[in-house]
Amino acid sequence: MFSYCFSFSGLHFFINNRSILVSVRIPTQDGSVNCYDLGNSGATVPRIYFVNGIRVMPREHSETAAYLSLLIEHPVWGVYNQTAGQKLGSIVDILQCILDFAHTSVARTTSSNNLGKSPKVPENKIDEFLREIEKKYHVWNRATLELFRQLVIHRHERQLIIAHSQGNLITSNALFVLEDVLGAAGLSNIRVYSLASPAPAWPVGLRISNGGGGRQDNAFMNDMVALLRPHNLAKKIGVDRFQNAGDFRTYSGSGPVALAPHDVNKIIESLNFLKSIRRDLGLTPDLSPDFLRKASEIAQTQISSTGGASGSW
Repeated sequence: MFSYCFSFSGLHFFINNRSILVSVRIPTQDGSVNCYDLGNSGATVPRIYFVNGIRVMPREHSETAAYLSLLIEHPVWGVYNQTAGQKLGSIVDILQCILDFAHTSVARTTSSNNLGKSPKVPENKIDEFLREIEKKYHVWNRATLELFRQLVIHRHERQLIIAHSQGNLITSNALFVLEDVLGAAGLSNIRVYSLASPAPAWPVGLRISNGGGGRQDNAFMNDMVALLRPHNLAKKIGVDRFQNAGDFRTYSGSGPVALAPHDVNKIIESLNFLKSIRRDLGLTPDLSPDFLRKASEIAQTQISSTGGASGSW
């Protein structure tokens, strides 16, 4: 049995290979929900989710969720957004994104009606509602459904969502439905960290000014996907008044518009997301580049070498 141990500024991880075999799982289907806790942190609150974007294979999803669990010293619940494939399957993924984008845009038009609204489903009927949900809503994205279920089941806990790319469309849609079912007050314990979000709209109940947990945006302004978000595109052409709080820089390694700045690891390691979420968790905000490199290597090594236990929670 071998173990990893490294530290930075008093931060220590003791990563035991035997225990990792229990906690590391590779998703097997769309909407699989698995827990990643490579640092064996033991933290139980808040509950933190990672929702991946387009064209992400199961092992890549697991590596990112495992990497995040080391960086934020908390278990991360990965909600897998399954790809139809990285070649021709990308067309199917793009069509799903278009549907997600359209639904988000439409849902925003009635979101304000949920402010101050009582829940549609009483507390003692929540379990029954979740069992029957597919009879009440048309589901075209299993990841949206499973994220929604998780958020409702744990509605009395503080919950953080890290969403990358299409994962933001999934998260936004799940929150619009949650707001509709539980009223805007149902978003009071939920905070979102958007990475390269193309989502055109979010529930108004998520805003801190309306009692929600808020959202922090992180995107490179030469990321082709992030520029699909109207607010980002407006900022790109010099109109700032529509932009919300977040970190919006230009990735120096690419031209005016490119796909390279969309890489999830580049965003995690370069923009203010990591400092923000660590600060929100009461942790020291800064981590050295060497720490990030070692954590990434550990996540990749463990997912690759152990193979992970297939299945979902």
